[in-house]
Amino acid sequence: MKKILLLLSIMLLGGCQMGTQEKEDYLYFLFATPLAEHDIWLQAKEGFDDACEDFHVKGDWIGPTVIDTLEMEDVVYTGILQQADGIITQGVISRDIVAYANQKQIPMEFVDSNMENSEHLYYMGKDFKKQAQLLLADIEEKKGKNEPLKVAIQVANLDFQIAKDQIAEVKEVFEQHPGGYEIVNVSESKSEEIRAKKEWEFVMSQHADINVAINFAAESAEFCWEAAMQQGIRDDMLIYGVDDMPITLDFIKEGKIDGSVVTSFYQYGYEGVRILYEYVTTGKKPEHIETNLIIVDKDNINHYRELNDGK
Repeated sequence: MKKILLLLSIMLLGGCQMGTQEKEDYLYFLFATPLAEHDIWLQAKEGFDDACEDFHVKGDWIGPTVIDTLEMEDVVYTGILQQADGIITQGVISRDIVAYANQKQIPMEFVDSNMENSEHLYYMGKDFKKQAQLLLADIEEKKGKNEPLKVAIQVANLDFQIAKDQIAEVKEVFEQHPGGYEIVNVSESKSEEIRAKKEWEFVMSQHADINVAINFAAESAEFCWEAAMQQGIRDDMLIYGVDDMPITLDFIKEGKIDGSVVTSFYQYGYEGVRILYEYVTTGKKPEHIETNLIIVDKDNINHYRELNDGK
């Protein structure tokens, strides 16, 4: 409770100041981000800010700097107390908080990670089956269809449903590979660079036969390359990342990483506001929006964002 009150005080001093006075005649949307300073989530902030300006609404972007679902819940709870007109967040928070927002008639959207069978307005995120299909198609193009695949995967957090879903789709889709496949290891970074590095170093020291490394944690790909170089097995390995971290893009240009599966986090922010705005002002519920998904490689790296963000 002290944490909630402290956060509320900070928001009231630096944000919309809606808790100590009668609510003014404007819409207020909150983006409770899982990572406030992460390069990828800052793309969502860019879209969120642009949409708030275009639709003339006030918005706050608030969240922890490291993975901390309890702090995310505090942010959402404070938004409910402030009578936000809508909340955008990742579907990793408590169902009780979501139910409380619904009780207060505050629409909530999830981006990047869903929460099945919960009372929310909309979910926007990657199609994990398509992600796995894109990866396998690229792997088979580079290695052929008959080479046995020894796959290692790193996720941000094994407890998150998003990680479980991504791994499940890889297992299902890769079963179609004629040469067969085996997932030799799954590790987690906890979205911490030091841990990502240590985990990959350990995995590759134990599994020198890895020929495909998939990083579902955005910060992990560079450390995967470093570990592969350290073990002298990079030449026989394909390395994939997710998202378009600046360092990941640099590594793709330099040939250190073979590709990265990228969706538009900008769309998460922009479309999230647009959907909330239309629902709050007209009652229109959102239709299905397919999130763009591509593999960024050396061939398309200079123009992929124009196509993916729809800007």
